[in-house]
Amino acid sequence: MEVLTATQDLLNEEDIIQSNISFAPFLRFLQEKVDREKDGRTMFYQYILDKFEAKPELLQPLPQNVSLDPYRDYLDLLIAAIFPVTVDTKKDIYGISVPFRFAIFYYSEMFRQIFVGDNGQLSTVPHGISLSKVKKDKKVWLYKLILDRHYHFPIGYQNDIIHTIHTPDGIKRQVKVNVDARFVDVRVKGELPPLDYNQFCTRQMPLETLETLLPLDNFALEGFAIWTIEDVTQGEAVNTIKSLVMNMNSTNELESYRTVERMVPAILGIFDVTAHIVPFPKVNNKHVLEEQFTPVDPVLGIGNKKQEQQLFAQMVDFLYAHPEPLIIPQVTEDSISQYPFLKYLVIKKIRSFVLFPIRYKNQVLGVLELAASRPNALSERPLWQLQSIYPLLVLMLNRSINILESRINQVIKEQFTALQPSVEWKFIDAAWKYLLTPEAERKDISNISFEEVYPLFGAVDIRNSSVEQGNAIREDLQEQLQLVDETLTVILKSVKLNLLEELQFKTRDILENLQHNLTAGEDAKINDFITQEVQPVLEHLCNNNEELKPVLEKYYAHVDQKEGHVYHHRREYEESLARVNTAINHYLEKERNYIQESFPCYFEKYRTDGVEYTIYIGQSIAQEKKFDHLYLRNLRLWQLSSMANIARITHRMQSKMKIPLQTTQMILMHSAPITISFRNDERRFDVEGAYNIRYEIIKKRIDKVHVKETGERLTQPGMIAIVYSNVREMEEYKKYISFLQSKNILLPDLEMLDLEELQGVSGLKALRVKVNLEELSSELKA
Repeated sequence: MEVLTATQDLLNEEDIIQSNISFAPFLRFLQEKVDREKDGRTMFYQYILDKFEAKPELLQPLPQNVSLDPYRDYLDLLIAAIFPVTVDTKKDIYGISVPFRFAIFYYSEMFRQIFVGDNGQLSTVPHGISLSKVKKDKKVWLYKLILDRHYHFPIGYQNDIIHTIHTPDGIKRQVKVNVDARFVDVRVKGELPPLDYNQFCTRQMPLETLETLLPLDNFALEGFAIWTIEDVTQGEAVNTIKSLVMNMNSTNELESYRTVERMVPAILGIFDVTAHIVPFPKVNNKHVLEEQFTPVDPVLGIGNKKQEQQLFAQMVDFLYAHPEPLIIPQVTEDSISQYPFLKYLVIKKIRSFVLFPIRYKNQVLGVLELAASRPNALSERPLWQLQSIYPLLVLMLNRSINILESRINQVIKEQFTALQPSVEWKFIDAAWKYLLTPEAERKDISNISFEEVYPLFGAVDIRNSSVEQGNAIREDLQEQLQLVDETLTVILKSVKLNLLEELQFKTRDILENLQHNLTAGEDAKINDFITQEVQPVLEHLCNNNEELKPVLEKYYAHVDQKEGHVYHHRREYEESLARVNTAINHYLEKERNYIQESFPCYFEKYRTDGVEYTIYIGQSIAQEKKFDHLYLRNLRLWQLSSMANIARITHRMQSKMKIPLQTTQMILMHSAPITISFRNDERRFDVEGAYNIRYEIIKKRIDKVHVKETGERLTQPGMIAIVYSNVREMEEYKKYISFLQSKNILLPDLEMLDLEELQGVSGLKALRVKVNLEELSSELKA
């Protein structure tokens, strides 16, 4: 048998320590067995001892590079004693080596196939490990052996490594290489250096220190080491999955699923299958499907979202009705005909399939899908291997459920509730005090309020939004009624019915009235007329007359399939409105972070035809930072500047919209501090006190206010209106306006206006200034 060796110029093993093959440690071990134990194997052991003792040169260390061919019979006896009779040289992986060295002089056929490279030499460096680490690990192993044999220091050491290999069948596996040194003697040359055990038991001795204390020139190795290789692919896969699950979070969730899916075939021992895991979280007690898990899924990844949801619902119903795994060894149209949610497997060329539900407490947490491109690749036989990871899959899917809940709560918190970070601390403080109170003494948490806060109100409104919406509705109705009139005209040429003439008369009469105006509720009446009177007649005539079918097809080609009516003018209006509001919201969301950096404040937005917002700032909101009026003045300046920026943004959008909507900008100045409290029923803050309520009344009624005596609307496109009550407020804002005019953000003209009286409110005045919509200042660019 050829000796397998590594490239010596890489390791220089001969220069590190003297090492010779010797059978003496093994024979000594056998002699102890014979002397101590008397059983059926004793005679065999004695036979081996007699054979070796009859060959005196085998009782001494063999010279280096000696040929072992003459001793092949003796090696066979040695192997027969060490390895059980059940070992198969073509399947099992083992070898016998020179101590410390990568020189294997007896080995199984499978060992040779795996660890010998194309150059005929032994592979020395495991996958993913550097050569320097291999050298260091070998030395550490050697020193621990010396300390154990001669100093009897109870130093535990790991004598195995995990090695990634490619087996002859092309499969990547992970194996544990164990090097057993029980038949290795460590011989001392000269005197053994003294060592203090305390040095080793209190701290880990660096390798460099060991080389100084115990030069390896003072030692020699005699005997042989046993290499045994164990396939730990499944165990390592389980450990990897465990680590992935324990460290999974919202940022690495999908990546963790993909990694686990790659591990499943290794656990099953079937490497030509793909695995897919899909969680089934619940929202409002109903299972939902997250799109991030479906693109590569063999069942659900079909691209059509509506159909995908239908397949998902069918799959969920099936899994609750059939809790056991669904195994289809051979996928054909007939074999999956009773499972409609699997109808795309054949199209995707999947020929073997398993649907494995992951359940916990009678709930389906998700599903593991196994798919193969060859028939009969999957059956129930290997599924028991999943027992080792089933609890981990349950934990993983539960974590995904928690991650989704956190995402939903975050969205709710950001979009719908008042618990922003600037005020959340007070709610947390109240909740903690509630929990500190003994349960028997607990009462409802008292009203949470913030006193002495300054409000800043702003409104960006869509100018004439009701008029634009009414025009869009009227144009859609006119277009559809003209379409009805044209369709009836064509039908009347071949069908003579008085009813058709009467329908056409009604249609033209409604069209005539629409030329003038559209009264409230009239659109609903017209839609009812079309839906209940016109369309049933058209469908009946066309379904019973083949010649008229093209007429109906032409009619429906102009009708929105979802709405059942001509809808494109309204859609253009809604899309334009949505674009404007989205742009405003994006800008304000970005600015929200900016203003929080200067001083904590509460920022609340409302959706109207445009966007309204209220900001509260004051000492009671800031948990730690000291409040000063300079932060309030800075926020008021920001508000004026941001309104100018919003006016510019929406002005630039007009040329890109099908309906060029204009916006108006208004600010309500209120210099006196107020008190706000949280209303649990509405999940928002509201004002307290009679004087403070007056401020809320002004907010609600100011949007349509007119200039006194002129009747002109205060708010105008391309302008900012600032409503105030006293001169001090006006003087402050005049300074801000003057500053922004100097930066060419606002134009020079400034109007000072008296406003008409509102119900319950009088004495309001306003400043109004134009925004420079042409030139973009450096600050606005930033």
